Amino acid sequence: MRRLVAVGVGLISIVGFASAAIAADLAVKAPIAAQPFSWTGCFVGVHAGGDFSYDKIRSSGDFTSTGFIGGGQIGCDYQFASAWVVGVEGRAAWSSLTSKTPGIGTSGGLLFPTQFTVSNDFLASATARLGYTFAGSWLAYARGGAAWTREKADIVFTPPALGFPINPNGTMTRSGWTAGVGLDWAFAQHWSANVEYNYYDFGANDFVLVDSIGRTFSGNLKDRIHTVTVGVNYRF
Repeated sequence: MRRLVAVGVGLISIVGFASAAIAADLAVKAPIAAQPFSWTGCFVGVHAGGDFSYDKIRSSGDFTSTGFIGGGQIGCDYQFASAWVVGVEGRAAWSSLTSKTPGIGTSGGLLFPTQFTVSNDFLASATARLGYTFAGSWLAYARGGAAWTREKADIVFTPPALGFPINPNGTMTRSGWTAGVGLDWAFAQHWSANVEYNYYDFGANDFVLVDSIGRTFSGNLKDRIHTVTVGVNYRF
């Protein structure tokens, strides 16, 4: 019996020692805190949102329109000095921006109604950006660079001398500049989501519209666009 008691006490001592050793080892190997997200790398993604144009025809009034914009982006970022991020990005998107502006034309002293329509169905940019990271997985940034849009314009009217409507039209590609700000959130190891505001300015440009029998009609259009979008990127 004494031997059994001695063996039991020995086993209890061994178990107690082993438990203490395991506990000490677990304490030493406590989970390491998650590391801040690194923005260094490249990405590809999509974006969508709303756009707003503010245009003006020389010697005429201002006119505006709102629409939908959706497209994709690709770029690369580099994180330096611990919290700063510099990067480049290219964007291309389809837009539904279309405005219809009524007006009055004159011919031989006679007045007649007109309707001028302009649309921006394509919007693209190539920009650089500078941002600052905070709270581990957030990035606030500003961007700027070159921009392009495709304008389609036409004017519909019925000259008194003809008695039937004509529709001179034309398509032009405009270049300009863009600037904006945004906020990016890395919500998973390879994924981030963002919200952005961007301003596009294409200046004032002459345009020429041509009708079905080759007659030309010219004017000057000042074109500015604002966009607000949300997007998601896959980072690799």
